[in-house]
Amino acid sequence: MKVNAAEESFELVEMLGQRVLFTNMRVDRDTVPQDLYVYEVRHDDGCTGEICEIKPSVMVNHWGTIICKEPIELDTKWNSRFVDKDDYSYLGDDVRLDEYINTDCCEAESEGMEMS
Repeated sequence: MKVNAAEESFELVEMLGQRVLFTNMRVDRDTVPQDLYVYEVRHDDGCTGEICEIKPSVMVNHWGTIICKEPIELDTKWNSRFVDKDDYSYLGDDVRLDEYINTDCCEAESEGMEMS
């Protein structure tokens, strides 16, 4: 099942130097504006819930989907990006897609950030 990005509530995550939207669901890419970037994330084989890889699409160990304003550089050989737990942080803010698009949350501090 894929969700409509415009109807989903996302968790704000700091990842690789930018603020991204995260959901554990697969997102229907047709519902994401063309000027945003969509990737799927894989968790480790031990099922600890740690993100270990970012790819355009994940079939096995799918942990969720991220949407971001800037592209993430992927390895050209594997078409993926391996990440450590130091490469991302869940910020605890819930954000809708339209709020993310219309707010400069990439520059805002997580604590006290106003999304309206």
